[in-house]
Amino acid sequence: MKDINKEKKNPFQIKTPEALTAEETVSLFVDEYTELPKIKAEGHTFIIGPRGTGKSMIFRYLQPDCQCQNKSLGEIDYLGLYIPLRNAGFTKITEMKRLYNVAAEYLNEHIMVTFFMQKCFAELSNQGLYTEAAESLDAEGMKYFRECFLPRLSGCDKKGIQIEKGEKIYSVFYKMSQIMEKVYLEAINYAKKFSFTREPIPYEGSLYEYLSFIIPLIEGIKKISCFLGKCIYFLIDDAHMLDTLQTRILNNWISTRTSGTVSLKISSQYNYKNYYTTNGEMIETPHDFSEVDMTMVYTGKAKKKYLNRVSEIIKKRLMNHGIDVSPEVFFEQNSEQEEKIREIEEQYKKKYDEGKGRGNRREDDAIRYARPDYIKSLSGNSSTYSYAGFGQLVHLSSGIIRFFLESAYKMYAEEESISNGKQILKISHSIQNKVVRKDADDFLFNDLPKYGRTKQEKLEQSDYDFCDEFGEEIPEELYPLEDIRNLSNLIEGLGGLFHQILLSDRSERRVFSVAISDQPSDKVKKIFRLGMRLGYFHKSTIGKKDSGSGGRTALYILNRRLAPIWTLDVTSFAGYLFVQNNILEEAMKNPASLLRRINKKRDADVLDGQLSMFEGNDAEIFYVREGEEG
Repeated sequence: MKDINKEKKNPFQIKTPEALTAEETVSLFVDEYTELPKIKAEGHTFIIGPRGTGKSMIFRYLQPDCQCQNKSLGEIDYLGLYIPLRNAGFTKITEMKRLYNVAAEYLNEHIMVTFFMQKCFAELSNQGLYTEAAESLDAEGMKYFRECFLPRLSGCDKKGIQIEKGEKIYSVFYKMSQIMEKVYLEAINYAKKFSFTREPIPYEGSLYEYLSFIIPLIEGIKKISCFLGKCIYFLIDDAHMLDTLQTRILNNWISTRTSGTVSLKISSQYNYKNYYTTNGEMIETPHDFSEVDMTMVYTGKAKKKYLNRVSEIIKKRLMNHGIDVSPEVFFEQNSEQEEKIREIEEQYKKKYDEGKGRGNRREDDAIRYARPDYIKSLSGNSSTYSYAGFGQLVHLSSGIIRFFLESAYKMYAEEESISNGKQILKISHSIQNKVVRKDADDFLFNDLPKYGRTKQEKLEQSDYDFCDEFGEEIPEELYPLEDIRNLSNLIEGLGGLFHQILLSDRSERRVFSVAISDQPSDKVKKIFRLGMRLGYFHKSTIGKKDSGSGGRTALYILNRRLAPIWTLDVTSFAGYLFVQNNILEEAMKNPASLLRRINKKRDADVLDGQLSMFEGNDAEIFYVREGEEG
């Protein structure tokens, strides 16, 4: 394969998957250490996770032009047809809400059906897929058009719809995509007319449904010899962009359990509107669909899996640019700092050998305390701690590969600016540290405030957190300024608290996540949901504080990209914080005051199993429990 990146200067350049050629995609994609086998299996699947975790890249890789890089169309196992929703116009037309419920459902489904099939036919019109010229294949395409497609165009003006004798199969699919686009636009233009009148407007166009239109058309495609026996997938990207009714319609399609004909692979951020159909039934896993959560929680096996995946991605990018070094060498550590930490580790191992260790194994105390001890030794100047080295950068990316690539891109550019034209074979630890610290500051102090909007700036509603009739939250792109402030304060309060625990003398000081020990208020749950949606928290579950009662509770994990703000140890986390709801509400209101209050009582946190720092009603506001996130 030729060097497709030879002329690019920065190996960490980020392009949206849609902009990548098939050759670039195959060159850059790492199919190991992912949930790809589960995604490729026949059946409806939700692939969920925040932006930047690689959902769209997986879909790009599953498209037929990528799968046909080393195989012919007849040799590939499945046919992935890409349907992007992020910029789909029909998801933004609010005028349809003026229709009666039934009419709105019928029109929305018709629009979705025509949009989906237009994208599918357009994908199949790629001439490059049909490398083996065969007149018989062209004849099959014409037969499909006349016997399967054309008879289903009820209510459509069929004048001018014709296929010339000897037309190539890709040309036939292209003409069908044009027809679908025409039908789609007719329905869209009808909906837009509601902006100019209060009177009802009769609809005289066609109305297509999933079961009576899409399913027969896909069954017909599967009879064409080059597609015979293949699994067909609809790769529906950014499904959270659908409105509530459109989401329910898509859920209707899932509930039909027609995955033997077409499997719906649906990517979404965490704000997928609901899991109800239009008649109020709920779709559930594993009966109706399976689910893949792209957000990894990096402890145990999952931690190593993600690190290996990033390593392979970076190796590919470096090799494509003629840089034959490992990621560990390219992103150098601060050797002086790491040597001092190793010296502390040896001291802990020596104590263990003398029978003075706390851990069960010789290396436990070294792993648990050496780096926190080093940070603590910096004596109030913890900002001198260096976030450098491939391992630390992987942890800082917090499971979002785009975070790693964005930072690496800036590091490379800065290194290049002082390289005097020489080939770059490593990024200095000082540049790494500088970039990730600025990224952390920008993420919290520049990016988060941009989401906030005052009441005067919100045109349709005063709060993003309202529900439909089934109790499902309906999100917005803009959020009340008060909520953004509460989220920012909560992050700052928890980050400061995690730093204080790191500098304490407790048995478990590596903390980056929080669970609520009593009943969470609606306000606290709302702000954590907002934090998850915007990528500042990940969510997992752990056993409840009172282990005797059994059950599990939510665990909210702070995005590790923020760690440099408070000089937290990102290399490993084995503890989580149980905290009372009222403390979280206080953090939302005034984090600085809360942290000052806690800091005054730090001398009291001498208990190993529980942190009791205040008298009376303030007793046991939090405690740290050893465990694994996830």
